[in-house]
Amino acid sequence: MSRILLAWELGTGFGHLGPFLGLVPRLLERGHVLHVAAREISGAAQALGDLRVALHQAPLCLNTYGGLQAPPLNYSEILMRYGYLEPPMLGAMLRAWRSLIRSTGADLVIADHAPTALLAARGLGIARAVIGSPFNVPPAVTPSPNMRSWAAVPPARLADSDRRVLAVINSQLPAAGHLAAIHGIFDGAARFFSGVPELDPYGARDPADYLGLQSLSTGQAAPQWPAGEGVPVFAYLHADYAHVERALQALAASPARVLAHVLGGSAALAQRHAGPRLQFAPGLLDFRRVTAGCALCVCHGNVGTTLGMLHAGRPVLVLPKHLEHFLLGRALEHLGAGRVVNPDDPAPDIAGALAAMLGDPAYGRSARALAERHGAQSVGTMTERAVARIEASAAKGAGSAT
Repeated sequence: MSRILLAWELGTGFGHLGPFLGLVPRLLERGHVLHVAAREISGAAQALGDLRVALHQAPLCLNTYGGLQAPPLNYSEILMRYGYLEPPMLGAMLRAWRSLIRSTGADLVIADHAPTALLAARGLGIARAVIGSPFNVPPAVTPSPNMRSWAAVPPARLADSDRRVLAVINSQLPAAGHLAAIHGIFDGAARFFSGVPELDPYGARDPADYLGLQSLSTGQAAPQWPAGEGVPVFAYLHADYAHVERALQALAASPARVLAHVLGGSAALAQRHAGPRLQFAPGLLDFRRVTAGCALCVCHGNVGTTLGMLHAGRPVLVLPKHLEHFLLGRALEHLGAGRVVNPDDPAPDIAGALAAMLGDPAYGRSARALAERHGAQSVGTMTERAVARIEASAAKGAGSAT
């Protein structure tokens, strides 16, 4: 029996818990004690439900930093926005994470976009792993690569960003534990990447590190699409998306039968757009029944939703909110299994992109082909392999702690 802490520090949404939730039941069955330190405890509590998992608030940087070059171009420039240019702040976060790790008695820390938790565990000699989107784990190259490959970026900027952040990190670590490069944050950590190599924004890495096209298991309510003719489409949107009104107008005006779940959406928003071809789900739905019943998904490119749809062979129209979403959408376009709208377009043609996907069966064929390519190994088999690797890492951590 091991004690395992899942750490979620940066990023928003259920997607940061999805990969771990696929493993939790099996880990609990095998007698492990599980803790989750979550950035958003309300959403985490809802996602965890009645699972026997202790829930903690993750230590966070709540400061806002001005004067930074925008947009961030590499991993270091993301970290700059979360206290990694302020030595006292980083030192305080490391102290808080160490306290949490000690209090849980963790043998292993599994980090989903939680670099400070990894650094804290490293200093304590605790075994480490990373889980979730490969976007959150830059490759082992120096300087950290440009995440916006279409933009011309002076190499000196990337190197300078790495240098500045690395200096702050090392100022808060003992000399013997100094990092030689930013990617050193992840050195020695086992890797469990969501998805498949073709969808990795940094390019394919070791195939054994990917968890595959796993499906979510959130919600219990049965999906109910509007009656009548037309392709069934599922839309999962966030109310704070800049073009949510435009997206709902396009969906309502399409020939499809649309069932939408708008996270954070108001009754007024639903009233404005509900009609004979567009209905709103009041809460979380049984996702597997959603994927079985729809022919197309419209979402922001959230990792959990997108991979779940691809697992079922459903194409995805991506309306990105963040760079990670856009990069995943571009990978889908390259594979022919989806489309993505430009996040920098002040008036994106969502209706046109939707019409193009509804009118071309090739998107569905490509999505099914992707699912078939990666269906040789069952989700159960991949889960068992991941659990075995997690247990080996935890056992190593327990041994080093003693």
